[in-house]
Amino acid sequence: MAEKLATQAWFVRIQTKEAKPALLDFAVGKSTLQEAIAAILHRPEVELGDQVTFTSQLTPIEINSYRLRTDEVRTYGRRFYNPAAARWVATRQSG
Repeated sequence: MAEKLATQAWFVRIQTKEAKPALLDFAVGKSTLQEAIAAILHRPEVELGDQVTFTSQLTPIEINSYRLRTDEVRTYGRRFYNPAAARWVATRQSG
């Protein structure tokens, strides 16, 4: 069975609010930018105060290359769970 790829999708970059901010990149298979951002808000890596710093609509070639499906939210980069902050972060906290 062939997978159903998104017909429209977005790249969204989020900057975290920490003292040493991290950048979180997402590819989201949604029709509108507003829907894409709303889908990201439910992710454990994102919390109140984080900011959208960049958005771009993905081309059909990019969607096909990523094999991004409709309604899929995909994050890029390695994340670590920080129990002290109770969230996923982009860098491992020492100590």
